[in-house]
Amino acid sequence: MNRTLKRVLGLSGSVVLGLAGAVTFASAAQAHHSDYWGTSECNEDGSWTVTWEATDGTWGGREDGLTGAVESWTVDGEVSGGLFAAGAPLPAHGSTDTLKGEQVVAADVESVSLTLTSKWSNGVKETGQPYIVSQPEGGCEPTEEPEPGFEIDSDVDCVGIWVWANNTNPEALAEFTFVSSDGEEESYTPEVDEGFGWYFFVEDLEAGLSVDVLVDGELIETFEWYDKELCSYIAVESDCEGLTFTLTVPEDGEPTYFEIWTDFSEDAIVHELNPGESVVVPVAIDSAEEVWASYYVETPKDSVYGDVWWTPCDEETPSPSGTPSAQPQLPTTGSSMTIMIGSAAALIVAAAAIFLIMRRRRAAQDW
Repeated sequence: MNRTLKRVLGLSGSVVLGLAGAVTFASAAQAHHSDYWGTSECNEDGSWTVTWEATDGTWGGREDGLTGAVESWTVDGEVSGGLFAAGAPLPAHGSTDTLKGEQVVAADVESVSLTLTSKWSNGVKETGQPYIVSQPEGGCEPTEEPEPGFEIDSDVDCVGIWVWANNTNPEALAEFTFVSSDGEEESYTPEVDEGFGWYFFVEDLEAGLSVDVLVDGELIETFEWYDKELCSYIAVESDCEGLTFTLTVPEDGEPTYFEIWTDFSEDAIVHELNPGESVVVPVAIDSAEEVWASYYVETPKDSVYGDVWWTPCDEETPSPSGTPSAQPQLPTTGSSMTIMIGSAAALIVAAAAIFLIMRRRRAAQDW
């Protein structure tokens, strides 16, 4: 708030910061006057508001018990809902309780003025000089709406894409929508630093997979799945007894670090193989529930990770019709990662994926 002009009155005359003031005559009746002024403040939409205030005046020879009130007023432009009510009492000069009213002014208007006519209990009326208030210094511009700030990223493993997004501006949270090329769609509006991630499983390795990232409905990025060479270094087979990992480094490869762990073991299985070496790693699983196993492969130039979801064999049970139902067939690998092409995608959740990614990266750093 700034008080643009201040009215100064004297017995001989007045000047209001360059504006002509009301002339006070020697007559006691003509000495009557009120004080009024305005201050301006910018609004968010670029308009500005003038707060007009008024009090009774003071002058020599003023009668005891004399009271003043608003007779009428005029302003430049329009005032929604009125400014000062006719007949409203004028607070005493110097009072902290002033008569107030507001006027909203368009952004393209540089200044406005108020003229107040007052009437006192002795019947005297007085119309003051216009009091002019200008826009706040520098003018008023619309406040820009906050825009979302965000970051997005992705990572690729042997059988899918992990897509992640996060909001960075708490004043404008964006909604993220992930849409895969095979029709899967997920949307969420995370809080700042909460993050939103989703794993998209590649159903057809030959066809591949892409994921569009939309921010508030606008396409921002498209991530493509690609097959990594290191995916051929590890193959997995599954049976009712558990999982069997075959780790192989080709003759023209480089020294390679392998790490395998499950959600029921405390320590990882670690192997370091040289070019041309291969090892079979059985992982026995004695569980009536599904088990999560993960792997990490790293060479001096690249790394890859992935996950395997093992499901226990079901016993044959009679169907409602009395005909034995067929025992489900567990997938086995014909290529490096065929075992992944099962129900893993539906079971991968964002929290688990974040945990595994962090764990893998920590493992890589420790190694």
